[in-house]
Amino acid sequence: MNHLNLCCDKVALGTQLRTYIEQRVDQAIARLKDKVNNVNLKIEDINGPDRKGLDKQAKLVVRWRNKQSLVIEDRDYQVDELLSRITSQLDTEVKKRNQQDGLLSKIVRKAFSYVPNK
Repeated sequence: MNHLNLCCDKVALGTQLRTYIEQRVDQAIARLKDKVNNVNLKIEDINGPDRKGLDKQAKLVVRWRNKQSLVIEDRDYQVDELLSRITSQLDTEVKKRNQQDGLLSKIVRKAFSYVPNK
């Protein structure tokens, strides 16, 4: 995937988890990839490696070509659970946007297809 910028701060991701993230993000934006400028995902351990608790944080930012952004943030104890939830939320939000774009294009096509008789 060429749209994803992945940044990890104090969190080690294995090759399999990185591949999983890339595939899930790619699948989620596949229908709208021509409208996506870039996707940034930052994963960090906000308390450091020695502290426990909800210390894994992820922030996913999708920047659309029309200058709008979609931001999804979440925290969890486990990186894999966190990333699973983040990518599921991304999939849901992209489906909503796709439906909105589809409805808007239907409205525009209908408006332009109406030609009054004179």
